[in-house]
Amino acid sequence: MVMRILIASASGQLGRATARYVLDRVPADDVILATRNVDALAGFSADGVTVRRADYDEPESLPAAFEGADRMLLISLHELGRRVDQHRNAIEAAVAAGVRHVVYTSYIMVDPGCPSTVVPDHLRTHELLDGSGLDVTYLRNGLYAETPVTQILPPAIARGVLVDNTDHARGAFVHRDDCAAVAAAVLTSSGHEGKTYDVTGPESLSFADITALASKVSGRPVGYASVDDATLDEQLRAAGIPDDVRGMIVSFGVSLRAGYGEPVTDTVQRLTGRPARPMIDLMEQHRTLLTGAPTAP
Repeated sequence: MVMRILIASASGQLGRATARYVLDRVPADDVILATRNVDALAGFSADGVTVRRADYDEPESLPAAFEGADRMLLISLHELGRRVDQHRNAIEAAVAAGVRHVVYTSYIMVDPGCPSTVVPDHLRTHELLDGSGLDVTYLRNGLYAETPVTQILPPAIARGVLVDNTDHARGAFVHRDDCAAVAAAVLTSSGHEGKTYDVTGPESLSFADITALASKVSGRPVGYASVDDATLDEQLRAAGIPDDVRGMIVSFGVSLRAGYGEPVTDTVQRLTGRPARPMIDLMEQHRTLLTGAPTAP
């Protein structure tokens, strides 16, 4: 029996990577990609993949976009406060379109007791999915390794120090590409309904560990300093960081100190057949970015 696979929000980095892995496993005729920007997926269209317009803020656009799909990857959106309604629209449209199985990209820290400000939206989305009547698989993706490597480290290297509030707490950072490979494995095989997978990297690292690795790769000394939550919040405020983003950053450190995100799993190896990649690999991949960080004035 042919199983048609739908990847929603397919033009994002995780969506595109997942689509490539899915197409390594199944014919293009069995794949549907949905996105607000169909032009961004023109390359997939040229390869015979069905690409449809879908906008979670326009619920009337969704049932037709999802039509004919049996299994769907629902990639969590990013805008706190709005995304629960957007996810609700997608879930209701999936039900209306006859989708049977939804794979949702959740978050490793999702727990009612976790103080991270990104968690409540995920918890509410879990509730919506659990009450939808759909078969559901939860991929609780770990902390993306791309965040420290491409966003946090370049300015830290320029300053010569990384300052945060994690106090040497550790996280099992995972490559986004490994998350995509896991998603593709789940989408293209059976037996995952009703299961939850924690998707992590192969090691648990503190930001002190990460700066030490960055020093090795960049050839420039990078120190590490931890401050209390109030001090970090004030530093971020002085830098012009908006309130919601400050809250997210500070609450991330609080959550990491509480042990959320630290455990390492073998999910990547178990589901894809290859080991999860360490952070040093991503740093080597972005060596030019790290070595080219300008010196702070």
